[in-house]
Amino acid sequence: MPPKLTKTIIGAVIAVALAAAVSYGVISQQTADQIQTKANQTLQTDQTGSNPAPQQLQPATQDPSPQAPRQPGASPQPPGPRQ
Repeated sequence: MPPKLTKTIIGAVIAVALAAAVSYGVISQQTADQIQTKANQTLQTDQTGSNPAPQQLQPATQDPSPQAPRQPGASPQPPGPRQ
């Protein structure tokens, strides 16, 4: 597969994943925009380090305080263990 096509597919997958995360309230739109900007910069500068772009999503999706309101009827997540 040509490198340009590979980069385009990776960029599209990242964009769809971020859109889903924002729509479910996992991350805020601002966080998604920042991740998308970093991913685009990485793809444009052709940096092929040991961290592929999809792994960059992991820290942002673990945000414990989502900014978007939850949908009605959605059960809240149980609180983490307290010590």
